[in-house]
This record gives sequence, structure tokens and C-alpha cells, in this order.
Amino acid sequence: MMQELYEKRNETKVSLFYPIHGSKNILRTVSGKKVASGTGPSGKFITVEEDNGQIRSLSVSKCVASL
Repeated sequence: MMQELYEKRNETKVSLFYPIHGSKNILRTVSGKKVASGTGPSGKFITVEEDNGQIRSLSVSKCVASL
């Protein structure tokens, strides 16, 4: 299901859970709009502009579907 994030159109609203600092077993909510997606040395990622204005790059393999 999270693979769909990579294929969604830019400027689409997204809401998901992501590990704190990218590696801990504590999840935080990320909500905002998808700005871009790409493939890097660590795999597929998406760039999200959060509702508070921060821009984050998130690994698709670490994203968890929101309940």
C-alpha cells in the first residue's frame, strides 16, 4: 500500500506514520502534500511539505499506513 505513495501525483494530500528520526520504533504522524518522488541509493523516497511548512524526504520502505 505504501508503494502507492510513490506513484501518487504531486500536490496530493498525504497522511501517514513515520518513525521518529527515521529509525526508532516510535511513530509520528506526517500530514501534508506530496511535492516530489524519486529513487536514490537507499531506495524509493517521497518529499512531503508538512502542514506546518517543513519539507521532509521520507523513505517509502519506512512509511506506515495511517489508521
